[in-house]
Order: sequence, then C-alpha cells, then structure tokens
Amino acid sequence: MLLFVCSRSLGAQTNQAPSTEQPLIQEALKYEGSTITSIQFEPEDQPLTHAELGQLLPFQTGSRFEERNLQLAIQKLYSTGRFADLAVDAMATGPGRVALRFVTKRAYFVGRVLVQGVKEPPNGGQLANATKLRLGTPYADSGKTQAIESVSDLLRQNGYYRAAIQAHVDYDPETESANLTFNIDPGKRARFEAPSIAGDPMRPADVLIHATHWKRLYGLLGWQQVTDERVRQGLDNIRRLYQKDNRLRATVNLTSLDFHPATDTVQPALDVRAGPVILVQTKGAHLDRGKLKQLVPIFQERSVDTDLLVEGQHNIENYLEGQGYFGAKVTFSPPESKSSGEQVVTYQIDRGSRHKFVHLGINGARYFTLSTIRERLYIEPAQFPRFPYGRYNAAYLRQDIQAIENLYTSNGFRDVKVTSRIVDDYRGRKNDIAVFIDIKEGRQWFVSELAIDGPSASDLPPLRAMLASLVGQPYSEANVAADRDNFLNYYYNDGYPNATFEYYVNPANQPNRVNLRYVLNPGERKYVRDIMVMGLQTTRPGLVYDRIKLRTGEPLSLAKNTESQRSLYDLGIFARVNTALQDPDGDEESKYVLYDLDEAKHYSLNFGVGAQIARIGGGVTTLDNPAGTTGFAPRVTFGISRLNFLGLGQTVGLQTAVSTIEQRVSLTYFIPQLISNPNLSLTVTGLYDNSNDIRTFTADRREGSLQLGQKLTKAYTLQYRLVFRRVSESNLKINQLLVPLLSQPEHVGLGEISLIQDKRDDPTDAHHGIYTTIDLAYAPGFLSSQTHFGRGLVRNSTYYQLHRDLVLARSTQFGLIDRTGGLPAIPLAERFYSGGSTSIRAFPDFQAGPRDTVTGFPIGGNVLFINNVELRFPLIGDNLGAVIFEDFGNVYQSLSHFSLRFRQENLQDFNYTVQDAGIGIRYRTPIGPIRLDFSFSPDAPRFYGLKGTEQDLINGTAISTTQKINAFQFHFSLGQAF
Repeated sequence: MLLFVCSRSLGAQTNQAPSTEQPLIQEALKYEGSTITSIQFEPEDQPLTHAELGQLLPFQTGSRFEERNLQLAIQKLYSTGRFADLAVDAMATGPGRVALRFVTKRAYFVGRVLVQGVKEPPNGGQLANATKLRLGTPYADSGKTQAIESVSDLLRQNGYYRAAIQAHVDYDPETESANLTFNIDPGKRARFEAPSIAGDPMRPADVLIHATHWKRLYGLLGWQQVTDERVRQGLDNIRRLYQKDNRLRATVNLTSLDFHPATDTVQPALDVRAGPVILVQTKGAHLDRGKLKQLVPIFQERSVDTDLLVEGQHNIENYLEGQGYFGAKVTFSPPESKSSGEQVVTYQIDRGSRHKFVHLGINGARYFTLSTIRERLYIEPAQFPRFPYGRYNAAYLRQDIQAIENLYTSNGFRDVKVTSRIVDDYRGRKNDIAVFIDIKEGRQWFVSELAIDGPSASDLPPLRAMLASLVGQPYSEANVAADRDNFLNYYYNDGYPNATFEYYVNPANQPNRVNLRYVLNPGERKYVRDIMVMGLQTTRPGLVYDRIKLRTGEPLSLAKNTESQRSLYDLGIFARVNTALQDPDGDEESKYVLYDLDEAKHYSLNFGVGAQIARIGGGVTTLDNPAGTTGFAPRVTFGISRLNFLGLGQTVGLQTAVSTIEQRVSLTYFIPQLISNPNLSLTVTGLYDNSNDIRTFTADRREGSLQLGQKLTKAYTLQYRLVFRRVSESNLKINQLLVPLLSQPEHVGLGEISLIQDKRDDPTDAHHGIYTTIDLAYAPGFLSSQTHFGRGLVRNSTYYQLHRDLVLARSTQFGLIDRTGGLPAIPLAERFYSGGSTSIRAFPDFQAGPRDTVTGFPIGGNVLFINNVELRFPLIGDNLGAVIFEDFGNVYQSLSHFSLRFRQENLQDFNYTVQDAGIGIRYRTPIGPIRLDFSFSPDAPRFYGLKGTEQDLINGTAISTTQKINAFQFHFSLGQAF
C-alpha cells in the first residue's frame, strides 16, 4: 500500500520534503506499532551508499513502525538534496509485521554548460551566463526551456533573428551531473536600416543617423551589422550630440527593433526629445567651462535634478578651498527659463579672501607619536610646488578627525574625543590660517578575562594562537572583529562551512576593564566526496588535478579550493575557472567539488610600431660622431605565441623586432610549473640577433640558452642558465692593427647563476624597499668557449620614503670580467658597455668607458661601476612628478685601472669616474611612469676621433680631430631609471 508520494520542485530549490496528504497519513497509522521486517530501496543504484542511507533512517529492520519516524526519514532523505522524487510503499507481511520499500528517483545537478556555434558577439561567457544555469545547482527540464528562451533573447539583441537552438542534456548517474550542450545555428546576422525617429528631436534626421555610426563609411558601404553594443553606442552618440549643445535633459529612447525577414534588416524606432538648452554659469567668480564640467555632475549624468546640483555646489566649494579660498560659500538657483527657451543654472560664488594653510598643530597626543598621527592625515600645510596654499577643506578635516578617532578606538580608547580649531591671521599674518587638532584620549580599556566556548580541546591551541584580543592588552571592537574573521576562517578552511561566532562584553571588577566571552558553534563538518573537472579539450587532466589541493575524503577547505582556482589561473591557459559545490544546500556530509574550465585561445598575436629617439651615436658606414648624435630609429615588432602546447600548459613563442639598428628573432619554449612545482620554471630559447646599437661594430649573434628558475620565497628567486652562442663582428671602427684579433667569430659557452631579491612595494615605481641582483657566470673550455673568462655583476637598489610623497632612491652596480685562458682578449661583444637612461646619464647609450685611441668609438671594458641617487617628489597633482638626480661611475679597462678620481688626465684616459647631475620629469601611467631626463656632466670625456668613411680608415686618409661627449644629454623612456 502506497503511503507517501513526494516530488521535488526545482523552482523552489528546497530540501524540505513536501507535506503529505491526510488520507495517506491515515493509511500509515494502520501499521503503527508493527515490526519492520525489511527495508528496501529501488532502484538498486542509489545516489548514496547503503551505509549512508542507513544512517539517515531513524529505524531499522526489527524496529517498531511509527508514522512520525517515517515522516522524519523522508525529511532526512530530502534534505540531502539527492532525490527528485520519492515514494514509500508498505506491505503487510503478517500480523503486526510490515515491509517498507523506498522508490526513488535521483536528482541531477547542473554540470558543464556549453554554448557553441555563434560568432562573437555575444561571446561564450555572455551566452553561458544567459542560460542562468549555475554550476552545481539542482537541474530540471524547465531550466533547459528557460535557458533556450534567454539565449534566444540575447541572440536577437545581437542581430541573430533566425537562430535555431538545439539543446542536448547528458545525464551522468555516477556524479548526478546534467551536462548541457546548446548547439546554435545563428543564421545570418541582420543589418541596420534607416531608423524611424519620433518625438521632438529639433535636429534633422540625417544628422542623428550620422551620429549613430550605424552606417559603414558614411553609407558608401551600406549599414553595419546589428549588435547590442552598436545599438547602445548609437544611442549614447546621439545623447552626446545633444550634450554638446547643452541640452542636458535630452532623452533618447529605443522603443522597438523591427526585424524585416525579407531583407534581413532591423529598423530601430527612436523616441528623441531634445529638451531645452541648459546653461550653467557662475557669478562672483569665474570658472571655465572645462572645470565646470568636471565639478558639476549634471554633465556626466546627462540629467538635471536637485541632488546633482547640490553635489556640484559641494564640489565647487571643495575646489575653491583647494585653491586657498577656505571660506568659500557657494549657492545655486534652480533652472530658470529665459525668453529664448534656454534654462540657466546659476552658481553664486563668494570666494572670500584667499588663505594659506601654514601650520598644523596636534595637541593632547600622548599614546601615539605625532608622526604616527600625521601619516594618517590628508590635510597638509602649504609646500611648494605641489600645494602652494596647502591642502585643506572642511571635508578633508572631518575625514582626518575620524581617522584619528579610529586609530585610538582600535587601541582601547573607547572614550576618545577629537576636535579641531581654525585660527585665522595666524601669528599676525593676514589670511594665514592654522589648524589645531585637540585630542582627549580618555582612559584606555583593557581585556581582563577572555573565555572561548564551543571549540574542541584540539582546536583551542591554534585558535588562541591567532587571538588579537589578549588578556592585559587593549580592548577594541576592531580586535574582536579580527578574532571573528580569524576564527571563522579557521573553521571554514577545516571543513565547517556553517560555523558561527558570537561574543559578549561585560564589565570587569577593575575599572576600565572588560571580560570577553567568545561563543563558537562549528556546525556540521563537510568532506570532499570527489573532485569533478569539466571542460578540458586539449589540456591533459593530470596537469589540472596536480594543481587542485583538495583530496577525496579530506575536510572541505574553502582556502584550498580558492588556492586551487588561483593555481589553475596562474597556468595562463584558462580563460575562466569556475568552481562550485554540487548541491550546496544539501545536508549530506560529503560534497562533490566541481571545476568547470574554459580553455583560453591557443594562439595570441602581438604587433607594435615605435621608434627610438636618442643620441644613438654616429653613422653606420662613416667614422663621424663617435660620441653620438640625436637619431631616430623606427622599430616594428611582431610576435606569435602558442599557449598550452601539447596540452601541458607550456608556451611556444616567436618574437621578432626590426629597426634600422637591430634585427632580432627569438624562439622560446616556456614551462611555467616544472614537474608540477609552482616554484620551478624552465625556459629554452633560441636567438638570432644582428645589431648595430653599439656603433663600434655590427654584431651577428646566434644563441641557444636553457634557464631553470626557482622561486625560493616571495622575495628571493634563483636562476640557473646554460648559454651557448656564436658572435661575429663586422664593420669594426677601430684601429686597423686590432681588427685581425677582434674580428674573428667567437664561440662562447657560459654557465650562469643569478640571485634576485625583490622587496619593493611597486616594481614599476618603488617608494620603499630593496632590490638586489647577483649575476655570476663562467665560460670554461669544456663548454666550447674559445676565450675562458669569469664574469660577475652585482646590483643593489634601495628606496626610502622620507615623507608621504618624497622618495630617496639609490642604486649601485659593480661588475668584473677576468680572463682565465684561451684566446688573448675578451671578445668585444662580451665586454661591459654602459651609459644611457638606465645607467650613467652623462653618456648616450653604450658610450661610457674605454674608446679606441684612433677612431674614438667605444670598445667596452672589464670593470663597471655605477652609482645613481634620485630624489623623487610630486610636482603638480597626483600624476606629474619630478626628480633631482646625480650619477657617477664608468666602465674601466681592468680592475687595476679602476679609479674614483673625477678628472680626465689626457685624451687617452678613460679610466676615471664621470659624474653628472640633472632633473627629470615623470608622468604616471598604468604601465609605469613616462620620463624625460636632462643631465649635465662637468667632466665629460674628450678623445681623439676621425672624420671620414671606413674606406678612409683603411686607406689611412681619415682626418684626426679632437672630440668630446656633449656635456648636456637628454633621455626619454618608460619606467623609472632604477
């Protein structure tokens, strides 16, 4: 006899069992008190194991049958979320005996959702989101129907009016997943046709149509294809058109998009109402139109209402206060209609006298030092050139007072009071103001006792170790909040997703002390049932599973789940990594953890056009200007990369660069996480380079290298390299007696190791920290080096934040090359070269150090020493800054020739230390500061050079002249000098 029939509703998405009908309950009462002789589940294949099912039932074979226990059993079965339908059948097997049979239908949950067949837009992510099928949530066929309707709407918005969608659902009983594939035949994308325009546009229709940009090349190539983005941009373009005419109340609405099947075109219907011209003017003080547009938000919002006008009023006041008019008062009048039909908004400005904020006084601070308080303040007394009148207004002062109060309350001062006083005509100087901040600290409150209730004995030691509120330490709500976050994160990461935290504060027996009581309820612990990965096409599964930190049977850690997601993103081969729990609301102890991955596009291209503008140095075929002249070298770059090569998460890349001074091709194979270790990487590189950036010679380099990178900690990295290269030099502009020795092709094999320490706050624009590199290399004979030599280069940079916006930066480099055997001279291409924007700014690029005594061209050296010092400070606003710098150093012939003297002894002496000083401009951009540096060197080198061609050099007819490095140099580049 059937006792219960229950179905689960996807729309409600509840795990509560539906209420039973009263007649069925009456039938169940007939068996009340009977002995249960057997319990069966049909079908045999259940979503839960028999042991798990047995634990959910409040009775077993041999128990007395009770109707309330049967209801409880059904409630528990439904609460797991694993059943879509459930029926219970009871059959008498004798007097006072009953057999129970549970007939179930397993529930399915949303797995991978794949939408394919559509050319962007819309993209795959937009289509998947349109289905509204969330990973891991319960699935029903009604969800598929709704998804098709939503996707169809999105396709129509993007011009696909004839799209046909076929949906296929693949049910996986083993994991209860319903994987959905939507195959779309989008048909032809419709094009725009001339829109119909109604309303009161006050503009010719052709002007509005032109503004939409829905026509291709002014209509010569017909109409654009319809996309949602183009529709929105077209409407915005019309609104901007009216905004330029000061019609800020103009409305542009799309009333319909009418599709015409015969022509595959769409006609937008627009309702355009121009509205009146609204002018914003000021009285009492002049503000230009550009500044008004920045300050009064009606221009950005394209609307006029009281709230926006009030916001504009406050913005103007703050702006004037920033200009030194600290007592400025601004009022406004609502839009006033004129006879011409215009409406005028008038801001009445009373600037008052211009003041200068000259002094900031802080009184009453005993617990904190003044420097600790000042670093939290935004107001700032006048300082040239950034704040000639100081940075102050009433809003800034209120914020700073709140910041001071927060500092004190977070350290136990519950009763702190912070007030401010403004003193005008400070110390008798008219219009100078001083701001005094008075702090009444009050008594500091401390924790007298702390009790933690709820955790197990094994959990208490780690919880106590992370306490912010300690007995005898200051009491604050901030510390309690930190304890709450730490405790809950501890439980969330140990498999308790429903842990709760409560706290109670009571006065202690001693004054200014409190007793704290924390109450923790961990809740039910959850475990990982299994890991399910979906969406892999070319990626090898082992690559993914090796980076998932969760393991079957372990507690369900949210931190490990997040770390796994981040680790998969770090591979750089996935466009999206979506993770979820299957049936998150179900009460079962173990959960499937789902990872739905979208692989990124396998190929990426980059192309760039640029130029190098600098004192590049001399001609390519002449001996003129060995010290460099201002030159222009256009540059083109192209690259292609194949991501996720062979499904291993590795990258193959080809990069090329062509300019008038260099032609370069490199092929790279990169393994980001070698042997599944996130701290190891391997790079294999093949390189061909033909360059003339050092104008002494043209270098033809063919190179192969192997680099193993090892990340020791967040701040320390080791790199190990093997490098093999063959370098040929041609077009040598040196003494002809040296050409036979230095022009021969050279084979070099190097073993290298580098240690990198990076503790900078911002690698592109550091304000504090330290950066150190140590590079050591040796070229022995057994690596096929024809010249045996060792090379070391050490660089150390430090950054000190002297003030909030004042940074002192220093960098020192020292390098040494020592020949140990083989050929008698270090090859030209292996020597140190320096000079330029990132080294010694007294020189053009690569112009420092020893020079050929005949031609005057640089020939490099075996010792390098450079020291740079910069004082960096803001100039105007937050984006424009400046530096004052001083450099000294040089490239020296050998260690025995190293000298710190600052004077050149004669025209053949290059082994002295050159110095320069200068100023620079920095403009902040998202990719680093753009910089322009101007330097002056009082001891720039002089030397002998030649006038003529290379043939004149060979013939001995070149003319010898005295030349010098220009004392004034400029450098234009991206990024800080160091």
